Amino acid sequence: MWYLIFGGLLVFVGFYLIIKCLLSRKKGIHMDAQLVGFSEERGTQYPLFRFSYEGEELTISGGVPADPAKFKHEVGESVRIIFNPSNRKFVDIEGSATEYLYGIGSIIGGAVLIVIQLMKMGVIG
Repeated sequence: MWYLIFGGLLVFVGFYLIIKCLLSRKKGIHMDAQLVGFSEERGTQYPLFRFSYEGEELTISGGVPADPAKFKHEVGESVRIIFNPSNRKFVDIEGSATEYLYGIGSIIGGAVLIVIQLMKMGVIG
């Protein structure tokens, strides 16, 4: 029974992540920013972007971890970002699908757990 509950929770979280990302990208401000480096939080590195918003100079990290050696943009390069003024903790990179992949992975993982539980219960063959 726990597979069913946990699987349902994972499916819900997956849809939540996808909808949240869609709304954030629709409401966000699409602008250019400069990649100025990488910050480290608890052993994970995030890209740092510098840009100007309403006359204020901001430096905010990207919302998804990135390996500097494998990152497709170089320090100093201009990158198109999505900034949501109500969330100044992180920005999204325009065209990045990583957040969607987390949601899709969660949905698939939850669906697998649900199917396993339904097979154990004899509901499906």
